[in-house]
Amino acid sequence: MAAVTRNILCALGLALALARLAPCARAQGVNPAIAAAETRVSLGITATGYSYHEGFDNTSDQESGVLPGFSLGASRLGPALGLPDVYTGVVYDFSGGALGYQGYLQGTSQGLVPYDQSEAARFNHVEVQLGVAVPLSHAVSVLPFIAAGYQSWSRNIGGSGGYGSFYHAALAGFGAKLDYAATGRLVLSASAEGLAVVGGGVSAPALGFSGSFGTSGEEAVRLGADWRLDNVWHVFAGLEMRHFNYAGSKPSNGFYEPTSSTFAARGEMGVAFGFP
Repeated sequence: MAAVTRNILCALGLALALARLAPCARAQGVNPAIAAAETRVSLGITATGYSYHEGFDNTSDQESGVLPGFSLGASRLGPALGLPDVYTGVVYDFSGGALGYQGYLQGTSQGLVPYDQSEAARFNHVEVQLGVAVPLSHAVSVLPFIAAGYQSWSRNIGGSGGYGSFYHAALAGFGAKLDYAATGRLVLSASAEGLAVVGGGVSAPALGFSGSFGTSGEEAVRLGADWRLDNVWHVFAGLEMRHFNYAGSKPSNGFYEPTSSTFAARGEMGVAFGFP
């Protein structure tokens, strides 16, 4: 957690340094198109491609597939706490469906049994962000932020004869977003963030197994576009790539969770209601 605290302090220090480097732009304030794009309530539909890999006992499990889903978000960019351009935002993402599974079933009388089928999977991700927008020019602003969140993954391997497992973890870290007002209605954006995956764990009740994870890492990059149709309605689209590791667990009741790696690529489009 000390490393997370240092990262958060670095992000706040970066915001203050940028504010000092752009006094003229700060006097003009954030471009109104950027402020409008960042002040909204949004609903999107998503398609996410997942690729998961873990290795244990000289074997490996791999899962992959594309899952449908949706996103809900709310954000605001404006005066708060005595500052002119404070950003607050929260977003929730869900995806669910069938992933292809190539690996082994555990807990059978034959030990590890090869299994090549599909599994039911559900992913949840929620994240809260707080930052300060710093205008670099009339059309460009950078927005350093700190972030905290939670993610989970539920899966059922083997159907009625298999077992379900549940993964979960808290998230904490920082990132930055670059907004460019291409026109008075179109705003393009790019962002990146680095998060610590903390307090995580996994449970498989049918196996009598539960375990805790150590701290690991998560990284994400995004590209986005927001088009304001009128004073309140927007349409938007985005592409996100996210990678995270789970650190694995100690043995419990004859089972353990190995280290794993997950990559997710998500496309999104939707509508938003802005506040003039």
